[in-house]
Amino acid sequence: MDRRKFVKVSLGSLAAVVAESVAAPLMFRGSEVFAGPGSPPRGRTGIKIDITEVLVEMIDLTQVYMWAFADGKAGPRIPGTYYFVREGDPLDINITNRLDEPHAFAILSRPDGTFVAHTGTIAPRSSSRLQFNAPAAGTYLYLDPLNSPVNRVLGLHGALVVLPAAGNTPYTNPPASVQALFDHLGNSPHFPGSPWDPARTWIWVFNTIDPAFNALAQENQVIDPLDFRARFLPRYFTLSGKSGFFAAHDPQISPHGQVGQPALVRILNAGMATHSSHIHGNHVYLLSENNQVRSNLLWVDTWALPPACRVDWLLPFMRPPDQADGAWPPVQELALVLGDGSRLNPLSYPNHCHTEISQTAAGGNYPSGAIAHFEITGDLNGPFPTAGGSHATARRKEAQRG
Repeated sequence: MDRRKFVKVSLGSLAAVVAESVAAPLMFRGSEVFAGPGSPPRGRTGIKIDITEVLVEMIDLTQVYMWAFADGKAGPRIPGTYYFVREGDPLDINITNRLDEPHAFAILSRPDGTFVAHTGTIAPRSSSRLQFNAPAAGTYLYLDPLNSPVNRVLGLHGALVVLPAAGNTPYTNPPASVQALFDHLGNSPHFPGSPWDPARTWIWVFNTIDPAFNALAQENQVIDPLDFRARFLPRYFTLSGKSGFFAAHDPQISPHGQVGQPALVRILNAGMATHSSHIHGNHVYLLSENNQVRSNLLWVDTWALPPACRVDWLLPFMRPPDQADGAWPPVQELALVLGDGSRLNPLSYPNHCHTEISQTAAGGNYPSGAIAHFEITGDLNGPFPTAGGSHATARRKEAQRG
């Protein structure tokens, strides 16, 4: 590719590709693209991916050169397009390397370098094809494993979600404790409301960016992975490709819903930092680490996530335990409009990483890093009443008014 002719993308323009056997996830309904049969053998889900280069705008408007996976339908994305398939689905993935250096495509099974599938090295201007059946239900990181971790961190990563063929949990034949937890959702006094809806799934992909190394890649210089590890100094931290306000106010990144509408959060770390995500307002159940479903469920408010690792959380959307009976629901606060026309939002809680530097960008600008929100928009009986309808609706109306 002519290095002067880049595709320019805004940070974190998310997209999902959903196999024909899978319902579209909630956060992408209305904007998703579907993996149709196309040219692959009948019954296979066909996916076409290009390995390409882009200029990506950071939160401070700095443009950074990166590598990207470009889905044939959705275009280049960082992280790459999210793919949703069912366990056992036959997959047909065609990958073309459009860059001037060797690359590869693989689906990571475990952080030790065990792969579900791997193309091997793809020479410049060449293609490779993978045909295999979707692995066990879980959350997978796909990536370029060459020159690890350089190619992955410079943008070549994304998420593959494999759903079980049946059942009311995210897993096939889950441990009894996981099955009991999901059976209780919406069917017990301690978890009133609704059972888990697989459409209520959010994906967080962490990454770290040191523009000095991206500049070397732009100049076609070979990056030594040992030097990369030793001298990497993150200047930007992204969550699903976005930072700061843009991540926190993106409904595809920040979980939202009413009390009794539990959500699954699939978290992947493509970057160099060890993250430790923490949500205010609710604790979460740690369900799985690197697709090893836990039999001993932990109820935690934070959990370490090293590079190339993945965890699944159940966010129960409980009534916040520190809310006193006499003050619930907080209708007075929800109805209060301040002098500048803004409305209070007492049930919008922060999500941030306890690796505190990751909340910053460009040398300490806070909160411009990997942050998000968790918002409770209503009680068991429906959205919170306010002067303008539900709180979420009121916020949308205010945004439309500018």
